[in-house]
Amino acid sequence: MIKMKKILSTHIFFLSSLLWHGCVHPRDNYSDPLLESGMPKQWEAVDLNNSLSQDKNLTYWMDSFENEWLNEAVYTAWSTNPSLVALAEQTLAVGEEAVITGASILPQANVGANGSKSKRNLIGFNFPNGSTSFTSESFTSGINLSWEIDLWGKLRDQKNSAKKRFEGSQYDYEGARLSLAGQVAKAWYGIVESEQQLQLSKQMTVTFKKNQVFIANRFANGLASALENDLATSALASSQATETMRERIQNTQVKELESFLGYFAKGSLDHNFSDSLPKLDLSPFPPTPAQVMQNRPDLLAARLQLEASGYDLSAAKMNLLPSISLTGGPGSRSEEFGDLLNNRFRTWEISGGITQPLFNGGRIRANIRRSQALKKAAEANYRAVALRAFTEVETLLANESFLQQQEEYLQIASLAAQTAAKTSWDRYQRGVQGIFDTLDSQRRAFEAESRLLDTRKDRIFNRINLFLALGMPALPIEP
Repeated sequence: MIKMKKILSTHIFFLSSLLWHGCVHPRDNYSDPLLESGMPKQWEAVDLNNSLSQDKNLTYWMDSFENEWLNEAVYTAWSTNPSLVALAEQTLAVGEEAVITGASILPQANVGANGSKSKRNLIGFNFPNGSTSFTSESFTSGINLSWEIDLWGKLRDQKNSAKKRFEGSQYDYEGARLSLAGQVAKAWYGIVESEQQLQLSKQMTVTFKKNQVFIANRFANGLASALENDLATSALASSQATETMRERIQNTQVKELESFLGYFAKGSLDHNFSDSLPKLDLSPFPPTPAQVMQNRPDLLAARLQLEASGYDLSAAKMNLLPSISLTGGPGSRSEEFGDLLNNRFRTWEISGGITQPLFNGGRIRANIRRSQALKKAAEANYRAVALRAFTEVETLLANESFLQQQEEYLQIASLAAQTAAKTSWDRYQRGVQGIFDTLDSQRRAFEAESRLLDTRKDRIFNRINLFLALGMPALPIEP
């Protein structure tokens, strides 16, 4: 009994020492390479942009458009878009992989029972009853425990790596949700702009149709030349071709929105689209570059992948060190199955082992070099994502000012072109001006209006892309 207590005391001391050494395993603190590389503290385009609002209270960028039907479409896409649903399930799978990896740091326990029956021959032994063989039965049951002690912190590093990758996959999913909201919004307003362009092309067709009828009558009466008649016919055919093109573009855009919403493409949507593009307010004042780093899902995911690669490298180096494991557990052994629950037949066993790698063909050191290369690649990818993010924000902020000025100029050009077209037609009817200049002035008026609509759409798209580049959330997770 005294010997047994000494053995148990020795094992308890040994286990305590291992646990203490495992808990104090040191790791270097993670340092963000972007902060060390002189990341800008403010956006250069902010000083050059006079079209920024000082209002910083915008939480969800979809609220700036004040369109409940568009909000509903985004929520529909989030719940039914098959690509997003697939990514959500993949994210869950990565989470379960993290659970599986983390389980290796804990003891493993299994319960079981075994039975055997054997026969042995005793030829050469002269027993009184003349028997030369006998049979025996043996039954065992118990709990089998096994534990690889994480003395060097290798298993903990593997667990932390899996955890970081799961967190990174969550940000990948959030980035996909944000991107999908932007795609739905741009498709929505693309359809609105396409409908306005279609109506404009129909107006152009009606105008040139009236021109052609008027000039055809004059030609029939000998008051207009064949050249004037051909020019009017050409202008009408060109406007009809433009109208057909606008119908084709709108049909394509509707099908694209249907695919975002998870519908099979039919080319028709039962949604309340507005008759005109929304008028944009001043763009909200952007957060600082440091705040964008905390908001953009792709930057957060890339940083977490970098941290995970650091844990992978640490775990790879630990493979050079010996591994220590314990096995054993309580149980029962008896020749009768019914005696397994009897306390008199209780047993226990505990054993330990240590394994030191000696030769494996250079596999461990190759894995270390591989982990070092992957860590450098993850750091380079993090920098690349950051550079792309900062470039996007700077470009889109600058575009806000350029597009606003462009829209103002085109507004002036459109009004002037419409006035010129009316004057030109009056001059043609009075015989002061030729038909070529008249048709050209009408075409210029329609083209100026079309360019104005296109620029307004570009401003909306630029604003949406700016919100995405800043990492601003689109809507609450639930309606």
